[in-house]
Amino acid sequence: MCKLLFRVPLMWLMAIVLLGGCALGSEYKRPGLDLPEQWPEAIDSSMTSGDEWREWWQRYHDPVLDDLVEAALEKNLDIALAVARIREARASLGLTRAAELPNVEGQGNFNRQDFGDASPIGGGGIGIVRQYRLAAELSYEVDLWGRLANATRAAQERLLGSAFSKDAVRLNIITNVVVTYFELRAAQEQIDITQNTIKAREESLALEQARLDFGASTELALNQAEAELESTRAELPALQARVHNLRRALGILTGNTPRQLAVNETLPESKLADIHFSTELPSVLPSSMLERRPDVRAAEAALAAANADIGVARANWFPRLNLLAVLGTGSSQSIGNLFSGPATLWQLGGSLVQPLFDGGARRFELEGAEVRYEIAELQYRANIRQAFIEVGDAWSLLEAANSELEIRNREVMALQKTVELAQNRYQGGFSSYLEVLDAKRALFQAELQRTDAARNRLNATASLFKALGGGWEEPETIAAG
Repeated sequence: MCKLLFRVPLMWLMAIVLLGGCALGSEYKRPGLDLPEQWPEAIDSSMTSGDEWREWWQRYHDPVLDDLVEAALEKNLDIALAVARIREARASLGLTRAAELPNVEGQGNFNRQDFGDASPIGGGGIGIVRQYRLAAELSYEVDLWGRLANATRAAQERLLGSAFSKDAVRLNIITNVVVTYFELRAAQEQIDITQNTIKAREESLALEQARLDFGASTELALNQAEAELESTRAELPALQARVHNLRRALGILTGNTPRQLAVNETLPESKLADIHFSTELPSVLPSSMLERRPDVRAAEAALAAANADIGVARANWFPRLNLLAVLGTGSSQSIGNLFSGPATLWQLGGSLVQPLFDGGARRFELEGAEVRYEIAELQYRANIRQAFIEVGDAWSLLEAANSELEIRNREVMALQKTVELAQNRYQGGFSSYLEVLDAKRALFQAELQRTDAARNRLNATASLFKALGGGWEEPETIAAG
């Protein structure tokens, strides 16, 4: 390191300070993106120009779900961790801003020294020197090449990125709560279907036993009814285990402690298939996805921060100018003389530091910053591509789930009539009991599958809202805080 100490005349000092505008960082510009002007017709036709739907989960009109989402937003550990990272990023921004400002330190020194024959007091004799000193020192780095400004800009972008990342975590947690909740309701509904089927088949078994006792049935029909009952009972344990697992998952999402993991809210009695949910979406242009999705905005903030880091690395190739000013009082006689006029001391100076040889450290630092920018840009483009894929996939799933649910509804209605007709034919002696069992078995499976289709439709709506970036909060002007 080459370090020059000098006194800086006022005119030169002003000229040097004006050089601080020669920042080496390049201004950030959003990369050019080949985005479609409109959504595919199927999606675009379902969009309206209605109000935004930040609290989109309330459109299900389910108070239990609303309470779960509220609890998750308040107590979820992942959200709390994201908030803590925002505070950490804000502290880092404070550090970089502080480096741009002058640093003032107070100094108080006392020194007692015996110089022996080399006494500076004179006469060559042994002398003891006492030195007292009180001073204030101001140091300041003139940001000639924008190193400090770019470091602050990078910290600001990382703070914004932390805020957007928190919004992305928030949106993901809300979606997980909604999806897990509907999974739980679907599993509970399938338990209810299974229990009702078990009850009906117990009654059928008792009826067949009575018919056998009166000679109106056969032992074969009785055994078939008993086997069908046990087959239905065998479905129940797995469904009950799934309900317990889903309740625990909801407990974790809503931030409960291990002793409170089982969420025991009473679920609504309505069927999932009866939830009428409008799939009309707010008007969102493809290009506005860049402004809506928090994960995309977080990726762009990381890209802007990487751009500023390049400016920092470039500035490290040039000299650093540090200014120094000292004002105080000193005495080599007694502490009482510190406050006398002749004891006043002052110093003005500066240092110019230019690295001469560092083993290639600056070159590798710049190369690393440029590579990190390339990586950040690739990640940004990948996030945008993934966003459009998720929108398309979620819409396709929603259309498929809507169609399947309509089909399953018609299937259940047809099988209900089939069961009724099969029972009439059996009681009239026109068919065997096996025909009744087949019809009931088909109805049971169809009811379970209809519940799956209803759950898939609701989950697809949640995935679509998430893909479009709904439900996240506009970040505050935290960079200025």
